[in-house]
Amino acid sequence: MRGYIDTRWGQLHYSSTGAGARAIVLLHETPLSHGAFRRLAPLLAGSFRVAAFDTPGYGQSDPPPAIIDVADYARTLAEGIDALGLERMTLFGCHTGASLAFALAVGPLRERVDALVMSGFPYYSDEVRVAKVVPQAPELKTDGSHLLETFYWEPDDYDPQMRSRLVSGVSTDRTGAYNAFHAVFTYEPAKAIHRLACPVLLLSNRHDPLLAGDNRIPEEVPDSQQVLVESARLPLYWTQPSTVSAEITAFAEGKRSSANQPSRQVLPFGRKECHYQTVGS
Repeated sequence: MRGYIDTRWGQLHYSSTGAGARAIVLLHETPLSHGAFRRLAPLLAGSFRVAAFDTPGYGQSDPPPAIIDVADYARTLAEGIDALGLERMTLFGCHTGASLAFALAVGPLRERVDALVMSGFPYYSDEVRVAKVVPQAPELKTDGSHLLETFYWEPDDYDPQMRSRLVSGVSTDRTGAYNAFHAVFTYEPAKAIHRLACPVLLLSNRHDPLLAGDNRIPEEVPDSQQVLVESARLPLYWTQPSTVSAEITAFAEGKRSSANQPSRQVLPFGRKECHYQTVGS
């Protein structure tokens, strides 16, 4: 089922599947849409009522009136979640979606989030954060080569189908395609991390350019767990949807395994050091 919810910024577009008392909210990367979860959502629907939102300004959701911060995005998404009548939930977000999920968990939904799952959390050091520059959409070229430039904007580890979705997102709205990066690059999770009231799971990959952000959470959040999922391509929810679905479901049910499997490595709660070199920033 797909629909629209009226918010202070206009209409918020969502897709919903599954049923039951347990709910999971899926939040996507910039400049994608809820369609990024078309492989993952059906796998979760057997255990959850699944709601995937288009971030305001992306997909079919109306944009904010100006460039705003992560907390403002979260407040508007909370309006959509409230309108769907979701009381208790697990949140899953990747990259920009991870920032939004975190902001919801420490902000308007703090008392209602049972578990927070993130993959590639933009938890930058101060030095990296102040140096980040919002990407610019490639200049339009008559031969269409600007679309190829957009295709190669993501790291080589990204799946080609997901790269194509990136091109689509930029082509749909070249002027606003990167607006959410303004919010993410100025967000300071460290100022709110003490407000986390739920367990946290990091689904990480060694090649993710935001692995450093994932690595910081177990150092600062005692009730957290990090799982390294092996995959030659990213993002994990697209290339390894079965693994991601199983990890989310087990974590939401409190089944936090410490046993290694061939495709995953579980790192202990509250680990104090990182052993993995970050690829990118």
